[in-house]
Amino acid sequence: MSSISTDTDELYKKISELKENIVRLKQLKLELIEKAKKMREKRREKITKAKELTQQINVVRQEYKMKLEEFNQLKERRKNLVEIIQQMRKDFEEVKKLSSQKLGNPDLIERRIRELEWKLQTSSLTLEEEKKVIQRIAELEKKLQDAKKAMKIREKKTEEKAELLAKRVELNTIREKIKALINEIGEKKNIIKKLVEERNKLRDEINNLNTEIENISKQIEELNTEIKNKSNELNETQRRLKSLQENPVQVNTTEVIEKKKKSIEEKLKQNKRLSFEEFLILYGEVDNKDGKDNSNIR
Repeated sequence: MSSISTDTDELYKKISELKENIVRLKQLKLELIEKAKKMREKRREKITKAKELTQQINVVRQEYKMKLEEFNQLKERRKNLVEIIQQMRKDFEEVKKLSSQKLGNPDLIERRIRELEWKLQTSSLTLEEEKKVIQRIAELEKKLQDAKKAMKIREKKTEEKAELLAKRVELNTIREKIKALINEIGEKKNIIKKLVEERNKLRDEINNLNTEIENISKQIEELNTEIKNKSNELNETQRRLKSLQENPVQVNTTEVIEKKKKSIEEKLKQNKRLSFEEFLILYGEVDNKDGKDNSNIR
């Protein structure tokens, strides 16, 4: 009876340890589930923030694009104004140059040309004289062209001076706008860069959280398996304890025979010779009622 008492104590002890292990494992599982829950909530917050950053990036990029288009348009306008102002300055220089030549009245020059042409048509001139008249007409025609041009520019001089001043004012305004736009474009680029860096950082954090959540899920699965195994072991131990309490002799005999069988099986694996008694234990049947060995070997 002392052996049965010892076995019972061991089973009670084992049941207690198994229950403690199962409680500990379940508690650890709950802690992991809570940890995973918090991480998922944290991940949702970061995903929401990352989406908001993406929207901000898109808005700033659109603003950047609009500023860039405005910048290119102003550059093109500035180029045209510079060309216009340069041409107007050339015209003023030309007027100044023509004015210094004392070209005279265009009407008088035209009358003189007609007189020379009439002379060619009506007078008897030598070849040399005719050549000189033709050369003089050509000079007068060039002078007439310059005189007309100078007169036309002089007539518009006051108007063009006002226009030149307006173009200069517009050019200065455009230059200031371009300067301001360059600063704004630079600021937009910096904002986009910072937002993208912040979003990339969030994405890295989200990926890390995904990995951690995945690892926790695996740990929970492993704990579920361990809890199941421990529960099965607990049920089996409790069953053995119940059987021992209901029929201590039968259980004790069965356990002794099972131990002997394992020892004989080891002996057999080592190719050692078995006694007749060992042979019967290995291949015999145990009567569950009286514990006797009843061989069915023919």
